[in-house]
Amino acid sequence: MIACAVPLAGCGNSFPILIPTSDCAEAVHAYRDAAHSVLANLNALAFDFTARQKLQGQNLNLFVVEQLPIIPLKVYHRRFGDRIAADQVRDHVLRLTYTAHDMAAFARDLGHHGPPFPWDEEQRRHLRARLDACYFHLYGLDRDNARYILSTFPMIQRQDEDQFGTFRTRDLILAYMNALAAGDTRTDVAA
Repeated sequence: MIACAVPLAGCGNSFPILIPTSDCAEAVHAYRDAAHSVLANLNALAFDFTARQKLQGQNLNLFVVEQLPIIPLKVYHRRFGDRIAADQVRDHVLRLTYTAHDMAAFARDLGHHGPPFPWDEEQRRHLRARLDACYFHLYGLDRDNARYILSTFPMIQRQDEDQFGTFRTRDLILAYMNALAAGDTRTDVAA
């Protein structure tokens, strides 16, 4: 599953978009409150693993996406130390998506009115790993489940081993799972 936030633009049938079906203020407000959580959820490796179980080809149709397990918004109130998951997800999605001025409206919806964040590959790797660790927890999966699920991503493993000599994505996610379980939402772990 590859999901992204995009500026307002036309999209074809193989690029389904999720937008409110009503112009009423309540629907727009609910969409703004949930869009970043849905975006992060759709990009979580735990979600991707589940999506691959339903996929029969390379095109992920909307009717299949509608059947996949999205984390309910009330689950984002789970506390990790001094933060709830919703705050961590909002912060990380903001930092990962707002790297160019054309995403300023999305950043404002997330409460950010400053400039875009610089693209820092190492920081992005840690933000994604922390998000994946959070989603493994939100789905109720433990380290053994996460280790197994991560073993089903051979391309990521191969790329990591070529670049770092180890399966760094897995190592970071498992380390962040430990950190979150201990209530640490801010420390960058070393893998």
